[in-house]
Amino acid sequence: MGRFLKADILLPSELTASDIAAWDHFNAATPSQTVAFLSYPYALAAEKAFRNVRVCRIEADGEPVIFFPFQYSGFLHRIFGIGQRIAGELSDYYGIVAKPEVGIDPRSLLKLAGLNAILFTHLDESQLALGLSGEAPEPGHLVDFPDGAQAFWQARRQLDKKFVSDTERRERRLVQDLGSITFQFQSDSAEDAFDSLISAKRGQYARTKVADPLKEASTHYFLRELLKSRHPLCSGLISTLHAGTTWVASHFGLRCGKTLHYWFPAYNPDLHSYGPGRLLFKKVIEQCEAQGISRIDRGAGDTPAKRDFSTGMHLYYRGLWHRNGFNSSAYRLGLSGMWKYKALLGAWTSN
Repeated sequence: MGRFLKADILLPSELTASDIAAWDHFNAATPSQTVAFLSYPYALAAEKAFRNVRVCRIEADGEPVIFFPFQYSGFLHRIFGIGQRIAGELSDYYGIVAKPEVGIDPRSLLKLAGLNAILFTHLDESQLALGLSGEAPEPGHLVDFPDGAQAFWQARRQLDKKFVSDTERRERRLVQDLGSITFQFQSDSAEDAFDSLISAKRGQYARTKVADPLKEASTHYFLRELLKSRHPLCSGLISTLHAGTTWVASHFGLRCGKTLHYWFPAYNPDLHSYGPGRLLFKKVIEQCEAQGISRIDRGAGDTPAKRDFSTGMHLYYRGLWHRNGFNSSAYRLGLSGMWKYKALLGAWTSN
């Protein structure tokens, strides 16, 4: 802790060119930190779309060694020093970007960032080596294909012949029923494809009766900013799959180096029997090699659809970091009351 001489709380747009270069270098230098959600372009897009986005820049001997992006959910949380992960529930990763072999403990990080508490999820297991901590681990799936799509598919065939044969059968049936397949790894009508994907995804949320993270105009603006980004550590990508003239599925994600973060897929619900999500993912893998991509990160969650293609797993953690004091104690008390209320409400509605 003694080596950190200075910490500044800034807007992402207030960072200097040398700061941004250092952030990019830290982001790219360590594989575990080569994550689009921890990149500078991601933080800058969040600043443009949401209020109260900040970056804690920590320096040692006049040189930046850690960047910690976060935000406040509102005015009162900013006043009381209560933070959340940048872009809130949209982000698939949370944590710091640090110079190799530099770390920090949670309370020291909160103090330097001027925070009293922060409730978080999606802290990747690699952040533990940087001194950070969490609890309640949740699995996430990775799909690696360093030898290309053909070798990957052959390996899946040996591992689960039934799954591969069924996928290929569905693809043939789709072509027979609706026409030849057209797949665009990067849509040549990105804006139109984006609008259609958002509409389809919101329809999916409504049908499944889950919370809709896409209802706010600020979220649409944020995603559009990312769609326009062509930074090598955070590049927006929208893929589309059609059979004949029929839309089958789409995906909006972020590329970071050789990794594609699989983020917002949407499917035609009328084509459920063809397995549109499975066919879309297969087509994405087939095109990744030509794009220089050798990993797809599926984010948090352990569903059958993710397990079907998975080649490896990692863990995400959640938790509540806090400092001693009235503000953090009041916040923790409020959270406890809210959680108890939700538990009682859930028990009541289930009866």
